[in-house]
Amino acid sequence: MQKLALQQAWQAKQRDPQRTVLADSTSSEGWIAAPVPGTIYEALIAAERIPDPFDGLNELAVQWVAEVDWLYRCDFELTAEQANQPAALHFAGLDTIATVWINGQEILNSDNMFVPQRVVVSNQIHVGANQLLIEFRSALKHGHALQAEMGQLGVWNGDPSRLYLRKAQYHYGWDWGPALLTAGPWLPVTLELGATRLSDLACPISVADDCSTAIFAVTATVADVQADTAVLIQLWNPAGELIAEHQQLVVAGNIQHSITVDQPSLWWPHGYGQQHRYRLAVKVFANQTVLDQQELQLGVRRVRLVQEPLLDEAGETFLFEINNVPMFSGGANWIPADLLTNRVSNEHYRRLLQAAVDSHMLMIRIWGGGIYEVDHFYDLCDQLGLLVWQDFMFACGMYPAHPAFLASVEAEAIAQVQRLRHHPSIVLWCGNNEDYQIAQTFNAYDHSFQGDFTKTSFPAREIYERLLPKVCASYDPTTIYWPGSPYGGADVYDKTRGDRHTWDVWHSAMAPYQDYPKYEGRFVSEFGMESCAALPTLLSVIPEHERYPQSRTVEHHNKSEGGARRLAVYLNDTLRFENTLESYVYATQLMQAEALAAAYRGWRRRWGGAGRYAVAGALVWQLNDCWPVISWAIIDSALRKKPAIYSIGRELAPISAGLQRNGATIEAWVVNGTIESKSATIQLTGYDLHGRLLFEQNIEYELAANQANPIPSPNLNLPEQSVVGMQVLVDGVVVARASAWPEPFKYLPAYDPQISVTRMADDWLEISSQHPAKGVWLQTEAEINWSDNLLDLLPNQPQRIQACGLGQQPIDIKWLHWDQART
Repeated sequence: MQKLALQQAWQAKQRDPQRTVLADSTSSEGWIAAPVPGTIYEALIAAERIPDPFDGLNELAVQWVAEVDWLYRCDFELTAEQANQPAALHFAGLDTIATVWINGQEILNSDNMFVPQRVVVSNQIHVGANQLLIEFRSALKHGHALQAEMGQLGVWNGDPSRLYLRKAQYHYGWDWGPALLTAGPWLPVTLELGATRLSDLACPISVADDCSTAIFAVTATVADVQADTAVLIQLWNPAGELIAEHQQLVVAGNIQHSITVDQPSLWWPHGYGQQHRYRLAVKVFANQTVLDQQELQLGVRRVRLVQEPLLDEAGETFLFEINNVPMFSGGANWIPADLLTNRVSNEHYRRLLQAAVDSHMLMIRIWGGGIYEVDHFYDLCDQLGLLVWQDFMFACGMYPAHPAFLASVEAEAIAQVQRLRHHPSIVLWCGNNEDYQIAQTFNAYDHSFQGDFTKTSFPAREIYERLLPKVCASYDPTTIYWPGSPYGGADVYDKTRGDRHTWDVWHSAMAPYQDYPKYEGRFVSEFGMESCAALPTLLSVIPEHERYPQSRTVEHHNKSEGGARRLAVYLNDTLRFENTLESYVYATQLMQAEALAAAYRGWRRRWGGAGRYAVAGALVWQLNDCWPVISWAIIDSALRKKPAIYSIGRELAPISAGLQRNGATIEAWVVNGTIESKSATIQLTGYDLHGRLLFEQNIEYELAANQANPIPSPNLNLPEQSVVGMQVLVDGVVVARASAWPEPFKYLPAYDPQISVTRMADDWLEISSQHPAKGVWLQTEAEINWSDNLLDLLPNQPQRIQACGLGQQPIDIKWLHWDQART
């Protein structure tokens, strides 16, 4: 089969409602070049018809784009040989209310941006010039019409009409992103020439309980079978050796063949083993001519979601076990990396996901208000050993469940599960984000009711509890399905079962972040604290006269309802800072880092060993941003890492240390996340703020594998203005550190801790201080890759980090109250 990518010579224009579509398409007025795949915003920005929506307050000036209709057209030439073949147009994604014509003949209507469409056009194409025309009607107006017909539904974030459309929900605006209702062919458009094709290829892998064998169950579906059509199935092991080959004639269009592999090479999450993958190739041929072919990269792994009673407390676990190893799933939530997703390069994806790996994150949750990500995203997760929790695209709303909507959702689910099911990184399909939570808030959720959900005030249960699990069972039977996030059965806020979103800090009661450990769940799939994007990122979109914390533009770039006020409360409770944008950025980022570290540290402490895995995962909201903004992200839209990603990395490291002050006493623990016990030396020290040593103690301790280990610590009569530190040494090497400081930090005096930085070979640095130093943040003008940052320093305990690409660049250093100490 020949596939011609139609991505050149596309044009777009605003639709003239005074003309018919076909008449409007022949007009020479108003057309601009348009990237495909792409959206109308990209075309308008490139043609300088609109300003950059991310800059300043420009978002407000471009809302008209969503209120009008748009036309796209593409002219392409076909030879006689091409035009005389069976042909079909394949649209990987049309955003969203679209009608398509080829050479003046209407061929398709589409209203779901997540459903690929394939239309046979053999009788519509011809030799020479052909024209493809697509009308994209205003999704905003279409949604409003449906809402007027069927009623307004309950929603958090964005225009409520979004619930009636199968369109990325974050396009309507969210509490971290602007409202930009895109339109256009957002995924590739392809002309397929040739009839016989491999229309589906599946290979679920059954793994023995002890992982000693794996059965590859290959199913191939061939459309438009010719005489003597055959299929060749080949399987290569991770070393590149052909280990199985099978050929047979295609009779009824379907081929099934099983391959058993003994002692398979397993796919592991990073840190636990290699990411081995097998290569499956299937070719369709006739008369020694290959008609179509596909390849899949497959990983062999045994995944269990273990929900078993705990030994010493109520409820049950919610833990992921991979290849029979229980794993604490620390990680992050993922949102689309741009409002205009075609601008996200493969390198952009790699840098974000590599940063997650470098921070010892094990799991990424793809949030249900965005998009099903591009293939490259999942390929990277497979390669890097990141587990993926995949939401279906429903978020924060009381979705409808009328027949047409259900049919569209089913087509969407089938298409996306078929596309993604072969990725070993995907370990969970999840029905939605917070839809059970909003239903419970509206008193619309009765867990005990199991009748006709479509007749209740929470009709979308038909989607989450019947339609989606049925699709997953049919098309991806080896992957777990979970109804929603959060979900625990009768109560979405239950701390003892299922997964939980912990927004008691920041939202809800605005609890102190130090109390994060109290608001646990068996798996905390969302929690977070806001902070500013990096200063250069903010400066790139804020005009010079608006560069202060309370400016209109700065607050416009914080989409959280009451976000500036909430941030001010937490800052007031925690820190003091000068009223400059530079100080504000550092203060918010330091506070975010402290808050998230407290959460991960406290919850990972509850990883207590077999029968006592009381908290089995924590996914921060959120890893990344889609524009320059003050948000919960730990990497901003310019890929600048915030300090929090380093504090999280230390808490999720294979071995991590924890300290907690309780008056004059100290509680200490060490998490050994490896699968082997470790003989360790635990060093406890105490210093006053002048750098005087108050106490020192060494403890020899055997750290049990894959659990938190309480460390006996002395009862100390500590002065209020003192700092306690802990170092964990294995084979004489420091593998983890922790420090406990008096809080709130705003009461600590401002002083110069006398920090020194020694440059060593290969961009290594040794950092030390004469006095305890909190939140030491190293920056350079040019971007470099720090192995660690945002350090807490104690006297006589130098720390070594690598700064790849540093060279002789000057280093700017900030620390707690640096702005007061320097004035």
